[in-house]
Amino acid sequence: MTRQRVAIDAGPLLAAGGISNYVRPLVEALVRVDPDADYRLILRRGWARDDRATVLGRLAPVSSVRVPDRLLGFWWDRLGLALPGWVWPASDVFLSTCLLAPALARGHLVSIVYDCIPLRLPELFPDRRRFRRTLERLVCRSARVIAISQRTREDLIDLLGADPARVRVVYPGCRALFRPLPPAEAAVVAARHGIRGSYVLYVGGLGPHKNLATLLGAYERARLEGGLAARLVVVGHPRWGAAILATLEALRVRPDVLLAGPVPDDDLPGLYAGAQFFVFPSRYEGFGLPVLEAMACGTPVVIAGAGALPEVAGAAGCYVDPDDEWALADRMCEIAGDPERRARMRSAGLEQAARFSWERSAGEVAALLGEITGGPGDLAMASAASERR
Repeated sequence: MTRQRVAIDAGPLLAAGGISNYVRPLVEALVRVDPDADYRLILRRGWARDDRATVLGRLAPVSSVRVPDRLLGFWWDRLGLALPGWVWPASDVFLSTCLLAPALARGHLVSIVYDCIPLRLPELFPDRRRFRRTLERLVCRSARVIAISQRTREDLIDLLGADPARVRVVYPGCRALFRPLPPAEAAVVAARHGIRGSYVLYVGGLGPHKNLATLLGAYERARLEGGLAARLVVVGHPRWGAAILATLEALRVRPDVLLAGPVPDDDLPGLYAGAQFFVFPSRYEGFGLPVLEAMACGTPVVIAGAGALPEVAGAAGCYVDPDDEWALADRMCEIAGDPERRARMRSAGLEQAARFSWERSAGEVAALLGEITGGPGDLAMASAASERR
């Protein structure tokens, strides 16, 4: 039997944070669980010049495309033409990991869509029209679209008119890195980042939909009026966060808030495990990996009941209205003051997090690719696994 050839847009494998936290473990697991397929990583011109690109060859063979992205876009999007095989490697399936929608001479396009946030919260995203055009083109050209949550699947259907039969939910997994740690080990990591004593933790971006302004306001109320004794530690890159930084500097409790910036992945489990609880009031998420990571480390989660977050946390989450600053302050004080409730939330979170694995995710993706190409993949396995969750 001829091996199925699968090309993967591998740029996110060289990045840090964001969608790379989805793409990297998925691709690593795909290569493990589906050794009979011929996987090839595609690096476009900008990525191919990265010194780290040679490392990817340990995972799967790498092909570099030397044509500039602007010319690729003109060729595919303006002319609607496929590139010859000596320019763009031929494959049975091209797995698009970052909204790239090539016109293919042969084979099938399968795309991963993480969220439709700019369309759900248009007031926060001035460039939403370009995002819509990109998604419309991608959905139109894709034989199948992988949505990382049921919420994202429904958004694709409701907002873009995607064919429900072509949109499949494959939940992400959680890396083995995220696990409960002994208190002493977590304290060492916290001290390395200047954290001493009790703290509550936020991990994520500082963009507008993340709702950090509400978190900061709620924390100030909880600290000054509710008796919350813990510090607030914010982990995340400050880009796109100028407005939040200004809000932070104006807080009366500014000395109690530590803006830790981005931290190494290896330190995140310790920071999660050492926190009294994790707080994540995002207005909308296509999934919400930090919530899953926190639960996998045994940390209670106080989160917004918005977007896909209820799919992630299930019954283990303590939910609040993302726009209700008072309610968030109240929940933070309640959870901080109730160690027995935190213990129950810890157990429920560990159980919930165990339902998500990258091996299962990769198996479902491999089955979907096999379905499209007529290979050995089992569609029933993928569908049943999605429905069980």
